[in-house]
Amino acid sequence: MATELLHTYMQDHHAGAAAGVDLFRRVAKEHDDPEIRAVLSRIGDETEEDLRNLEELMTLVGTSPSALKDLPARAAERLGQLKPNQRFAQRSPLSNLLEVEALTIAVRGKELGFRALLDIDDPRLPRPTLEALVERAAEHGSQLETLRLTCTHVLKGS
Repeated sequence: MATELLHTYMQDHHAGAAAGVDLFRRVAKEHDDPEIRAVLSRIGDETEEDLRNLEELMTLVGTSPSALKDLPARAAERLGQLKPNQRFAQRSPLSNLLEVEALTIAVRGKELGFRALLDIDDPRLPRPTLEALVERAAEHGSQLETLRLTCTHVLKGS
C-alpha cells in the first residue's frame, strides 16, 4: 500500500510540475518587464530540469508519469488564462502580480513535494539529489518573492 501511495504522490507532483513548466513558459513570454521575463525564463528552464529529475526519481521507485493526470493539469493551466480580469482585449494590470503569485504557489508545492520525499528517507531516492532539489526550490521561492514585490505597485493606484 505504501508503495502505491508513493507512486500516486509522485505522479500527482509530476502533473503539477508539468503544468508549472507550462505556466512559467507562458508568464515569461507575456510579462511586461524584460528583466522579470529573463528571471522567469531561467527559473522555468530550471523547473523543467527539476521535472526531469523527478522523472528519474520516479523510475528509481518503479513508477512513471501518468498522462491521465498530466493532461488535465496542463489543460487547467490553460483554462486559468480565461479568468475574468476586467479586460477583454488586453492584459489586466493585475496579471503580472497574480501570475507571479501563482508561480510562487507552484514553486512552494514543488519544494514541499521534494521535502516529503526527503522526509520518508526511502533508500531508493538519493538524498543528495533531493536536498539539492529542495534547496533550488527554496531559492526559486525567494527569487519569486522579490519579483512579487516589484509587481505590487499596481495595487497602490497612481
